Amino acid sequence: MPHSKVLVVYKESTYSRYGSLKNLVRGFKKNKYWRVLKGSHERHLQTLESVCDVLRQRKFEVTTLLRSKIEDLQRVDRRFRLVVSVGGDGTFLDCSHHLWKTPLLGVNSDPQQSVARLSGSDKASFSRVLDGYLCGAIKPSLLWRLDFFINGRKNTIPVMNDLLISTLSPAGTSRYILKAGSRLEEQMSSGVWISSAAGSTAAVLSAGGKPFEATAKQFQFVAREVYQRKFGLRKFLNGVFKTGQTLEVISYMRQGRIFIDGSNLVVPFKAGDHLKVQLSSRPLKVIGLKA
Repeated sequence: MPHSKVLVVYKESTYSRYGSLKNLVRGFKKNKYWRVLKGSHERHLQTLESVCDVLRQRKFEVTTLLRSKIEDLQRVDRRFRLVVSVGGDGTFLDCSHHLWKTPLLGVNSDPQQSVARLSGSDKASFSRVLDGYLCGAIKPSLLWRLDFFINGRKNTIPVMNDLLISTLSPAGTSRYILKAGSRLEEQMSSGVWISSAAGSTAAVLSAGGKPFEATAKQFQFVAREVYQRKFGLRKFLNGVFKTGQTLEVISYMRQGRIFIDGSNLVVPFKAGDHLKVQLSSRPLKVIGLKA
């Protein structure tokens, strides 16, 4: 029965991924970084084993799945009572793209090395957070994601953290029009970050954005390194949007791209394409979210 099934999605550690590459290993072993990777790998495996043990002790039917394989699993949102991500923010983000109703509980598998802002537990606290959720003492928080449309067609991926609009090469110039309500401005820059509240402490913050509470029902954009001399002083460099408001971007780029929650998910954004971004009406349910 679905109420007894839990999906555990885990990352492949850097040590595991590169351990068979002899040339790389030989270079790493000359410095301490290889020992750092090995230690992180061992802590990750210990956390994964502990998480599965805790779930089985509570009589759940546990399915474990490598992060890169979640795309192959059908009907994730219907088959499981709970999804647990074991890793960092990347693993959490990959899980979030497949969930609408099922809650997600993130476990930071190595707090010494891993960035996992949205994970509500680690090896030591997982059982406490899980039990709190199961007895109703811990309620899921709602994280408001982004929907986006390209040329009027909605993309199926809910954006957990951010979108980056840019040209194909990081050294290239991004050219586009920004539009919000009656405001419109053509720009040349290094690209545009569009971020949810949950992603507001990530890349957009480094680019000059504002940090929000992760559960805030709003999103923002920041244009990166805007070139001012082509069109005169550019003024529409950032902005905050709420429910019902949209940000639009029209591409003037031959090889434009939209990067979704990192570098792995990419869609073309060629000259003439029209992007519209708004808050999604279906938030992600997150267990144990830290402030």
